[in-house]
Amino acid sequence: MSAFLGPIHYWLYGKIRIQEEMIRSAAACGEAQGWQELTEALRAETVSGELRPLEELIDTANIHGWLQDRIHDAEGRYARLVTALLTGHAERMQELKSTLYRLGEAHGVAADADARDAYQAFEDSLLNGMPCDRVNVLTEQETGRCSWRQTSDIHGQYWAAAGGDAAVYYVLRTAFMEGMLSRSGLHLTEAEDFAYTVTAERQDVKDL
Repeated sequence: MSAFLGPIHYWLYGKIRIQEEMIRSAAACGEAQGWQELTEALRAETVSGELRPLEELIDTANIHGWLQDRIHDAEGRYARLVTALLTGHAERMQELKSTLYRLGEAHGVAADADARDAYQAFEDSLLNGMPCDRVNVLTEQETGRCSWRQTSDIHGQYWAAAGGDAAVYYVLRTAFMEGMLSRSGLHLTEAEDFAYTVTAERQDVKDL
């Protein structure tokens, strides 16, 4: 990366900040529900209060390393928080899904967005490592249909370190993505091996 801040650095930091919103939303959900696992110690360990503009925070002598460290930190804290809230309480998953869905709505795509717009919105919002990791690969790109594959499970390491289940991350991420599409005419589908497709919703015609 360049030794100077450029659009790609601000783009990546914006994704980190959305990850921080996910952490804050999960903590706010636990607080609202009165979940006793959300102790002051857990909140202090996982919820960052630092969301200042990038240029006020970044180490300009080590831009790449600073951003990479922030990604690792945000991913790890999210995994630790959610794992602590869900351990022994699988029934709480629905509340967390609803919370992430609502957060996705707050970052929703425009009502007239097409499939390509939705894919770009996901790319602009969701952390998938550093740009050089090239985690997502487009396999189809049209106005009404866009498909891609996540080439590696880049998130699972954080959930394993937290003693949790990486599947939880993907369930919550899907809820966030569906929230992003909620005001559009688009629909997200998933297949095995981290394959995703966004299409325009079709109205099924039923025989009368």
